[in-house]
Amino acid sequence: MSSKITIRFNGRKIDELLLTRNIVTIGRKLDNDLRLEDTTVSSHHARIVQKEAGVFVEDCDSTNGTLVNGIPVQERKLKNGDVIVVGKYTLTFEQVETEAFGMEDPTLQVGRHELERILERLERAQITHTQSSISIDKKTLNWIAQDENGVWWGFENKPVPGIHGWIDGLDGTKILLKQENCTNTAWRDTLQKLS
Repeated sequence: MSSKITIRFNGRKIDELLLTRNIVTIGRKLDNDLRLEDTTVSSHHARIVQKEAGVFVEDCDSTNGTLVNGIPVQERKLKNGDVIVVGKYTLTFEQVETEAFGMEDPTLQVGRHELERILERLERAQITHTQSSISIDKKTLNWIAQDENGVWWGFENKPVPGIHGWIDGLDGTKILLKQENCTNTAWRDTLQKLS
């Protein structure tokens, strides 16, 4: 049995996170495990801690506080279905079967030969960006990384980790390179700079 949280912003589901670490930090700053980008969230707002006695949420002296089922808490043991409020975000805590997430060995690196084949194919293709069709060359693809679902992405600018994938804060080119059929909980470690 494992634990997960479902993340919603203003009532809209935006992501899910399987709790695989003993401590998951939550906050607005980039160094958090779960980064929530809104001014209602403190830099280091709260954390979820797995202990022998169960899973707990702890407030980290945040400005707006942390609520569980509408009650402000400093520390609280979580039970199935509890709703944690962090700023404008709600995090629903659930106990789930690990098999439901298809835990497989993640692909952590793209081999040099495979990367060169991908880049050659992209040079000949037209890749659709959010607003227009652009031609990709090796100069615009400077970084590659895999997201939690095993998908490899290419970036023009150095991306930063979001909740379950990478975000290019400078709104540069982001393209799909390769689809993998695996879950990768160590996706934050896959960022590679292309030379």
